[in-house]
Amino acid sequence: MMNEQMAFQDMIPNNNCFGCGPYNDKGLRIKSRWVEKDIAECRFTPAQEHSAGPLHTLNGGIIATLIDCHTVCTAIAKAYQMAGRPIGSGDPIWFATGRLTVSYQKPVPLDAEVVLLAAIDEAKEKKITVSCRVMAHGEVCAAGDVVAVRVPSGWFEGTHVGRSD
Repeated sequence: MMNEQMAFQDMIPNNNCFGCGPYNDKGLRIKSRWVEKDIAECRFTPAQEHSAGPLHTLNGGIIATLIDCHTVCTAIAKAYQMAGRPIGSGDPIWFATGRLTVSYQKPVPLDAEVVLLAAIDEAKEKKITVSCRVMAHGEVCAAGDVVAVRVPSGWFEGTHVGRSD
């Protein structure tokens, strides 16, 4: 059972991401929280518009987005923890997806609550690796591995994109 701590995503300033941004009205708005040391949980209830071709299964791209956003936000939370400060405090700490691999093991039913468990596998200042299991009805349906890489705070504001100086 998930505890009542504030979700990582709600503490990350200006988070407009489609998968995890609380400020994106059309997004998935997932919520991730620590449940054990270095393990974070996310619970997601799919809607009909999240279906794959078969209307009773969750779209694979949505599954990948859930894994991506849950693991990267877990990496960000871990980085703040390693820095000894609350998420969102002080200079922003940002990570982005360096690599995402997904293994689809069985269809995720659209009528089930989806539970994602992300575990920190290795944490360094500039790179955090996270593994994730995606479950429905108590069965593992997909798994993912993410390498999250630290990016400069200017990355978030777009100040470094396309600049030659």
